[in-house]
Amino acid sequence: MKNNQERIGKIRSFNRFYTNLLGLLDRTLLKSAFSLTEVRIMFELNRLSTSTASKLVKVLNLDPAYLSRILSNFEKNNIIQKERSNKDMRKQILSLTTNGHQIISELQDKASEQIKTLLDNVTDIDQNRLVKAMKTIERILQGEQEKTMFYNIRSHKSGDIGYITYRHGVNYANEYQLDETFEAYVAKYMAEFVENYDPAKENMWIVENETEIIGSIAIVKVDDITAQLRWLLVEPHERNKGIGNKLVNEALTFCKQQGYQKIVLGTFSDLIIARTLYEKNGFRLIETKSHNIWGQDLTEEQWELNLVKE
Repeated sequence: MKNNQERIGKIRSFNRFYTNLLGLLDRTLLKSAFSLTEVRIMFELNRLSTSTASKLVKVLNLDPAYLSRILSNFEKNNIIQKERSNKDMRKQILSLTTNGHQIISELQDKASEQIKTLLDNVTDIDQNRLVKAMKTIERILQGEQEKTMFYNIRSHKSGDIGYITYRHGVNYANEYQLDETFEAYVAKYMAEFVENYDPAKENMWIVENETEIIGSIAIVKVDDITAQLRWLLVEPHERNKGIGNKLVNEALTFCKQQGYQKIVLGTFSDLIIARTLYEKNGFRLIETKSHNIWGQDLTEEQWELNLVKE
């Protein structure tokens, strides 16, 4: 895998940073009398209400003999209690005692206070970014697919224009090696869109996954009967989830509601996924022009969709 050793090094560096930040390598956790492993066992017993030693071994990936010693010490100190299972007399059911529940409750309060202290000088925006990043780490390492139910589509607001311009510059440079003149081109027409914005005939839609902007599309007025579809963008890590098609459908519905008779758009031939999406929604290619633009030899294309049935 490309740069695998470099990635491993960065992950290990983050692990060292985070475990040191929370004091997870200290002899005891949160200045209590208990180690990290002991607290994890109490936490699981509190979460599950009851469990067995064999289940704890699997859930926490612990050595059975090591767990047995900890459980014996817990029982001696009135932290857990054991009862024979009614279904299988060979099994012992473990649960926290009242004392055990009190201990884990106090530790959870201390843990919450520790995180609160860490976040005291972190802005709300950065706190949201931090939580989003942690969710991403958890999802990737558990092999889960990200759910689309958290996506939100809204109209543009302050800050969106600059950000969408920036993301166009970054993505098109990374994927198609376009130079900074492309970002300048996007910025120019984005500025015109804002300065001449007609909410009755124009709109920009922004897609968010919780707090992260992951896509956009806009409809710009050309004249009373013609609209231009612009700035369709879906971040690379969010593609192949139907987001682009949803955005195009939003734009087409808006155009029909506002009485437009025709929609035009410009793209270039290398944008295979976008071109397929346009064709799927009824657009047809009407003109091409090959030339050097934005630092590359490209074939620009003009597409058109007639909204009036002939």
